[in-house]
Amino acid sequence: MSKLVLCCVLAASLLGCGNKEKTAESCGPLTVTIDGKPLPAMPNGFARKNIMQGDSNYEIEVFNHAKTTCEEMVSNKGRNVHEGEVSVRAFAGGEGMMAKGVGIESHTQAGGNVYIVGPKPKAAGDVVQICADNVSFKPHMGSNQNKPIKMNGLLTGKYCGEMKF
Repeated sequence: MSKLVLCCVLAASLLGCGNKEKTAESCGPLTVTIDGKPLPAMPNGFARKNIMQGDSNYEIEVFNHAKTTCEEMVSNKGRNVHEGEVSVRAFAGGEGMMAKGVGIESHTQAGGNVYIVGPKPKAAGDVVQICADNVSFKPHMGSNQNKPIKMNGLLTGKYCGEMKF
């Protein structure tokens, strides 16, 4: 092992700055900026398990309103997008191309540092938490097209159940 690699490994272990698994506490509160401007708080969140062609992941969508319901979140008919709605989402825990990622409006960005923190849900009503760890992207469509989006922090949602695509 080279002296440089050995130094880096030793420094990381001594300083506690190696690749540590995120927790709800270390993830911190959710912040989202669009083109450098912060979005308002989004305190209302729902979670579901997406099942797609034998693969699955957990998704949380958080909103700036309390008008969306759990029933809508797991309905194959979709849900109402309410006037003035601001929402963002993150998904994690799957395999393949759509194992993890984030989204805003109709844009979904696969990949990034996105992790389930805490236990996976066992029943409807359980709390699900996903950490988006400094994820940046530019949507290709929607009102935020080509604007830099930055997401960092914890998304929390009430588990609504499974949605099969």
